[in-house]
Amino acid sequence: MKFRQFTSLNDFISNIHKEGFGVIEYETDKVPCIYVQQSLYDIIMEKCIGKKYVVDVLLNIFYDGRYVFVDIQLEFIGLGIEENFLISGNNSINFFDALNDSGLLGIIPKNNLHADTSNIFMIQLPKKERISNAIDIIKSNLKYSRTNNEEKTY
Repeated sequence: MKFRQFTSLNDFISNIHKEGFGVIEYETDKVPCIYVQQSLYDIIMEKCIGKKYVVDVLLNIFYDGRYVFVDIQLEFIGLGIEENFLISGNNSINFFDALNDSGLLGIIPKNNLHADTSNIFMIQLPKKERISNAIDIIKSNLKYSRTNNEEKTY
């Protein structure tokens, strides 16, 4: 899995996932979803349907005392699919709370956002304690950045 490196705030901002993300209601759960282009969704479906597969999910958290970014890395082991999705943690805590609560991550084609939920590719995250630890890191850094920003304004 490729580990991306960013060198400046502009570098982070220019690499934020363009298609977006959100939280949807699925049965009784709130599931965080990453929106992707239809072509990527089709590739994932084509390579996974009818096959056994494992998806390695890694959350790389970057923070500087003011901003928090999370690079979500997905590697479909043995299928040749590796994707990174950079999300700003500063304005997406609901996404990460849903990730922690559900233990699921959805991949959905961007052009089907308002369609029924049958077009969601679900990934079950095996180590909820790791997700919980990551969410704690995100929240503590957001809390720290808000405290520091408030102190600087006085």
